[in-house]
Amino acid sequence: MQIRILPFYLTASLFLMFSACGTEEPEVNNGEVTMVTLGDAPKAYLALEDNIKHDTLLIQTTFDLGDSTFVMVAGNVEPTFEGIRLYRYTLLPDSAARIIAASSPGYDSWTMLPSFFSLANDPNTHIITANFGERESWGQKLFKLDGSFHDLGFMDIALPERVEEDGSLRLKRRNIGPLTRMAELGDTLIFNYACDSVYLYDDQAGHNDIVLPASAVQFTYHPNTGLEIRINGQRRAVKQPA
Repeated sequence: MQIRILPFYLTASLFLMFSACGTEEPEVNNGEVTMVTLGDAPKAYLALEDNIKHDTLLIQTTFDLGDSTFVMVAGNVEPTFEGIRLYRYTLLPDSAARIIAASSPGYDSWTMLPSFFSLANDPNTHIITANFGERESWGQKLFKLDGSFHDLGFMDIALPERVEEDGSLRLKRRNIGPLTRMAELGDTLIFNYACDSVYLYDDQAGHNDIVLPASAVQFTYHPNTGLEIRINGQRRAVKQPA
């Protein structure tokens, strides 16, 4: 990855120059501005038909991680307030599952559709962006998956799509997970988007429900500072629910 250290006063002009998806974009790190390329696409893990028998879980989707483990999106057969979760498991000889780890719940969300990324220095650890929502996306829950699922925060972002409905154009909010790209800069994870525009439910500066150029928006995660959003170079902490 090519990195160039630039003076801070150049950030505004750089955002005007690098406006298209797939170009290099500014990243602020400890007060310095660096350039980071658009990151890697999610892993193309195979989605399977249900491969286990389970009396209490209603399975939506199953992914084969290729290491003899699987991740399924599942909820209880009898609906509960907590709703669906992600489960990592291995198969037992009798087609039962040995659950290795379970994520925090999706509560009233109908989906936790995951997109998977691997860390460069630890390909057995996955970073997951999981789409929450019902008929439309509510945003992306960010997880780290090693031996357990670790909550890293929630990204209030979706893919805007205009569709004709009842004779008029309506804005729909779709799953942006497949178009998410992840790069690494030291211990910082950087998320940007291979599309023209993004929908933000909250820009963390008093504005809600806005559409912005994708090239202007990045999310970052660092163990010390947590999840943050950068819009046109401005760094804003992401407020997490209590």
